[in-house]
Amino acid sequence: MSGPLINVFTYTIKPGKQEEARKRIAELVDFVETNEPRMIAFHAYLDQDGKSLSIVQVHPDSASMEFHMQVNAKHFATAFDWLDTSIGGQLFGPISDALAAELAKWDEPFPHVPFHEAGFTRTTVR
Repeated sequence: MSGPLINVFTYTIKPGKQEEARKRIAELVDFVETNEPRMIAFHAYLDQDGKSLSIVQVHPDSASMEFHMQVNAKHFATAFDWLDTSIGGQLFGPISDALAAELAKWDEPFPHVPFHEAGFTRTTVR
């Protein structure tokens, strides 16, 4: 099972926690960039009011996302100090049985689109 795995999810931020969210997001991005060399892309987006956060992750494969979940366990344990509700998410690309089993434990599993029909990734721009 190979091919890119893209994870997109959105959460609301608890009222009054926007500044904490910005700080924690910056720390998370720094941590991921430093500790996850296989991650192709990791982007955080806040809406105009700072009330919702969307994260876009691009992994080279399922194993990269599994690793991401392991090394970020400490972050995930405290994220709901400032995050509120899951608005939704989606997972695109093939996943391993181990990742599928882990995601099945979540209260609200994301919809999964497993088949990558076509596409490309540029790592440099001409």
